[in-house]
Amino acid sequence: MRFRIPDFPYNHQDSEEYSAGYDILMDVKNAHDEWVNAQNLFNNVSDPELVDYAIYNLEAAKKKYMYMLKQAKMNGIEAINNLYYYSE
Repeated sequence: MRFRIPDFPYNHQDSEEYSAGYDILMDVKNAHDEWVNAQNLFNNVSDPELVDYAIYNLEAAKKKYMYMLKQAKMNGIEAINNLYYYSE
């Protein structure tokens, strides 16, 4: 599952604020991608020695994604509520 970053309601004339908001959304997207990759690793690991690593990696990626979502909301990024998720 991936998501598309929608246009968000910033006045494009204030490019510094737009850029900061876009950077935060990209951080959220990257954290989400890491989480999806960690889920895929966990689902496909077959070596018992890698199971602990896959679990740790999955939990760390999930926490990072949740943290990035929280940061986006705290910075007033309203577009975070409008992310479009889709399956590849």
